[in-house]
Amino acid sequence: MRRLMVVDDEQALRNGLANYLQKIQSPFDEVITASTGREALDYVDKHLVSAALIDINLGDMNGLDLIELINHRYPDILVVIISGFDDFDFARRAIKLQVIDYLLKPIPRSDLQKLMTVFQHRLLIAPTSDVAASLTLADNVKSYIESHYSEKGLSLGQVASALFVSDTYLSRQLKQVYGRTFSEYLIAYRIQRAQELLTSPILQYTVTAIANKVGYEDPHYFSRLFRKKTGLSPIQFRERQVR
Repeated sequence: MRRLMVVDDEQALRNGLANYLQKIQSPFDEVITASTGREALDYVDKHLVSAALIDINLGDMNGLDLIELINHRYPDILVVIISGFDDFDFARRAIKLQVIDYLLKPIPRSDLQKLMTVFQHRLLIAPTSDVAASLTLADNVKSYIESHYSEKGLSLGQVASALFVSDTYLSRQLKQVYGRTFSEYLIAYRIQRAQELLTSPILQYTVTAIANKVGYEDPHYFSRLFRKKTGLSPIQFRERQVR
């Protein structure tokens, strides 16, 4: 589902704009609204949003700061600025934020119709670029896990912070590319590394040492998890491999 979000602290303008956009031909299935920057961020953290029209002057934050946060967390969201002021400094910063357009209030209906055409075109080419971006991010997560899997307490938040994205966005992209959650992918990789250590003819580590090397402080928990994933205890797995 493609969603367009209208963010403006003026209720009449916000609702009027949303109602009009729902009536005209557009590439969106739903138009939703937010009255504050926080409300907008909360929404995009929980739902997929394709594009957003954001007022510069919001009650709780500067609209450009909101756009910067959205670009940081969800770079695939297309953003348009709406403003009652023709301010050069705002426009210059908007260009740096790579917004699609800068619309001055009151916004002519013809401009909104043209904007929907622009969105239509951008969203037609977006799937290819979105997939590429998802694959790149997922590959970066994979590389990070392979380098840090031995760290106790390695978390989704830690990886997301290292890659400069939100937990929600990272989790969504991982599920989309690998069909697994972060936790599922991390556990699978740790079990794989444990199997390699268990079957090494040279490195005769104890189960406790292997648990520690793959990121588990409690060897009993590691053994239970290993059995759950492989159907065998670590000792049984090792014995089967040497037969």
